[in-house]
Amino acid sequence: MISDSPFPADFDRRQKYLGEYLTQNGYYVILAESAPDLELEVASYAETDAKKLVLLPVPASAALLKKLSPNLNSCHIVLGGNLSEDFTAFCQKSGIAYIDYMKFPAVAIENAVATAEGAISQAICSSDINLHQSNVLVIGFGKCGEILADKLSGLKCHVFISTRNEEAQARAKSYGYQLLSDTSYSEMDIIFNTAPAPVLHAEIIDRLQPDTIIIDIASRPGGTDFNYCAQKGIVAKHCPGLPGKYSPKTSAQIIYRQLQKVLQSNVTSQK
Repeated sequence: MISDSPFPADFDRRQKYLGEYLTQNGYYVILAESAPDLELEVASYAETDAKKLVLLPVPASAALLKKLSPNLNSCHIVLGGNLSEDFTAFCQKSGIAYIDYMKFPAVAIENAVATAEGAISQAICSSDINLHQSNVLVIGFGKCGEILADKLSGLKCHVFISTRNEEAQARAKSYGYQLLSDTSYSEMDIIFNTAPAPVLHAEIIDRLQPDTIIIDIASRPGGTDFNYCAQKGIVAKHCPGLPGKYSPKTSAQIIYRQLQKVLQSNVTSQK
């Protein structure tokens, strides 16, 4: 049972499930979030030449990677998502195999579904109004933005899209969404940011109503000036890694299906 887990409350639970699936299929697995020094939990681990899988949380903090890196060697395969360039460069230089499973197209698309559901849940918990008939803005219209907009539309929200990409703008209009104009920020009830760039800066935040809610699901550090939002009294939440919080079992199954193909074909690194 998840409620009986010995891990901290903010532990990426999809890694727990993923570790269980891999262990059941004969792999040696270490959850880096609970054992960044790579301490061994079973004596037989040290008695085999088999590769050991090191599962990172998503996202993996710089502090965790700093503590983990000196303990990695060529007998490990690091599994993670959205790995930083600094960390992958370290792995390549050190001869450490790694797989960034968020670069698998199928994982990225299916993961976007879980991310969208988690973002909507965050919005419902944070807002004092119904999503139904509310004005919602989705910034960015990539995989996450497109699926999020679709789910918000299904909830009968008035969906606005902000993207600089002309092809994405055309695609958004083909779905019937409205494109954001320069004067529309003040009309938004909830803003979802998917863009990993500083898009919600002070000038934009000054245009918002005091009760506007911002849910930022972009990778760290997000695209919102959270300090300025706090000064203005605007609720702004940075919510990376939502699949690990809201649907860890489903997310782990998605990742496992793709990893199994790679591991079974003896592909031990992805660059």
